[in-house]
Amino acid sequence: MKVGVIGCLGRMGKKILSELTTNTNVEVAGAVARADSKYVGLDIGPIIGHNFNLGIKVTNSISDVFKSSDVVIDFTTKECMLDCLKAAVKFKTPLVSGTTGIESIDLKKYAAEVPILWSANMSVGVNVLLKLVQKATELLGNEYDVEIWEMHHSLKKDSPSGTAIELGKAIASASKRDFEFNQYLFNSSNIREKGRIGFAVSRGGGVIGDHSVMFVNSDERIELNHKAIDRTAFAKGAIQAAIWLYENKRETPGLYSMHDMI
Repeated sequence: MKVGVIGCLGRMGKKILSELTTNTNVEVAGAVARADSKYVGLDIGPIIGHNFNLGIKVTNSISDVFKSSDVVIDFTTKECMLDCLKAAVKFKTPLVSGTTGIESIDLKKYAAEVPILWSANMSVGVNVLLKLVQKATELLGNEYDVEIWEMHHSLKKDSPSGTAIELGKAIASASKRDFEFNQYLFNSSNIREKGRIGFAVSRGGGVIGDHSVMFVNSDERIELNHKAIDRTAFAKGAIQAAIWLYENKRETPGLYSMHDMI
């Protein structure tokens, strides 16, 4: 199975390429970087830490990689993801994406033409957490205040994280309430509104990703947590998702998620 990688020079892109080169079930079809990258035309081997060439050169052509791939993995920006979605539809190439901050993109429009798997977090552990949070919400009902806290590295742009938003949506769905952002910060004129899902955000250092969901009433607090130790967890999950999407859904357009795979 031939896998293309968009955003190959980013934190996630390098991890995914590294994992792909050790996976005997797949091969790298192509690796895309920004058009102005100084690495365009160079072999990806030394770029991802090998002391030898792998015979795959960095390109700036999204179209070429979609054309030569069985499935493509994207971890980039909203603007680049839009280009990927258009290429996926044009070449009928399944797309796996973990790009966040894309709330304004209508994924279902593109998924009507080609299989797309999108998740805010590709970690298997986080997606198990989502299922546990849903179950806890169903068991506890609406008598508990719900707070979601997340922390990431200082360079992360979107806030709250895509994973925190998905946790909030899972809780809202399980408790049959409308989802809306609420309470990034309290101030002296506000008290906590009953029934709202609260969010708190922290940024600092090189934290890969910590998420905590708290169910609180006057007598007790229940916490469900996930801490990412290494980005390899996301890379392995993305590759697992790409294999699943290609093997099971390549002929079935639709919008899928890690929930479907798990």
